[in-house]
Formats: sequence, C-alpha cells, structure tokens
Amino acid sequence: DLSCGFVRHAWTVLLGASGSGKTTLLNLIGALETPDAGELFYDGRSYREFASGGAAAHFRSRKIGFVFQSYQLLPEFSIAENVMIASMLAGTPRRNARKRAEALLDRVGLADRLKHRPTELSGGEQQRAAIARALVNDPELILADEPTGNLDSATGGRILDFFRELAHDRTVIMITHNEALAKEADVVMRLADGRLSQAGA
Repeated sequence: DLSCGFVRHAWTVLLGASGSGKTTLLNLIGALETPDAGELFYDGRSYREFASGGAAAHFRSRKIGFVFQSYQLLPEFSIAENVMIASMLAGTPRRNARKRAEALLDRVGLADRLKHRPTELSGGEQQRAAIARALVNDPELILADEPTGNLDSATGGRILDFFRELAHDRTVIMITHNEALAKEADVVMRLADGRLSQAGA
C-alpha cells in the first residue's frame, strides 16, 4: 500500500535495499511497466491514458529521459549517432537531431568524442553520453537507475554534478542503495516493505 508524490524541479533520491522494489517503482513511473493495482498520475493525468497502442512509447519519448547503470549505448553506432537516434525516433529531422546531439555532447564534455564508439570511451564518458541521450528530447522528468554504480568515486562525483544541474529546471528521480549519495539530493525517500517514507536530505 503506497501513496506518494514527487517534488517538481527537484532531485529526489530513492533509497532501498536490494530487492526492495526500487527499479520496479522507477519502471512504473517511466511507463515501462503497468501496476497490478492502484493508479499513477503524471501532471494530473492518469497513466491509464498511456496504456494502449503507442501511447506509452509516445509519452516516454516526449516526457521522460532514462539513464541506466549499464549505459545502454548501441555498440555499432558512434556516440553522436546514439544520441541522435533517440531524437529521430521522436520524429526530429536528421539534421536537427544531429545539431541537438552535438550541442548536448559538448555540454557534457564530449565534443571531441562524437565519432567514437562506446567501447572506445571510459565508463564515465559513456555515462555522460547516456545523459546527453536522455536529454535530447528535452524531457521534463529524468529517471536514473544507479547511474554511478559502475564508476569510481571521482568520476561518479562528476556525474552527480550533472544531475544537480539538471534539477534546476526539471525533475530528477534517482535510485540507489548508497546512503552517502543521498546527502547530495534535495529530497530523500526510502522504500521498504512496500512503503515509501520521506525525510529531508
């Protein structure tokens, strides 16, 4: 039994032990899974509106950016192409998608890596490329699943700086089991036994 809301234009960290349901909750928020019971709302609209046909995919591509621990970059494409694809799938013309991808990759410090493939980049560079891809359609909501889990502390710290910046004008929800990371966030929520509890970060 779970009832909660997330703060708009804030960085929320969702804490919980392995198996507590953090990823499932993130997938529900991202319309990747459907709930067995209860109801979800986004900006006052029920997720039931996104349950049929391509509505869920359209909602995700327009409103949500995903960042995963494993980066999820396509190895056969360059970093620029990885970012462009997400934009083109949302209907952006190729030229505009390329321009947007290059601008975002420059923003995350990868302007000199546009033609490199994922395997030619470090873990931190791949995660920065994944953040650029998440931003390419200018989403209102960023969902991040353990985005620093595969990175050393220094590189992870730089990635967290990006999320801190992103939360200035959009909503960021990040899941982790790292208590120290939670101290960086605006809001901390804990998931245990199917319930969320909230405390100031």
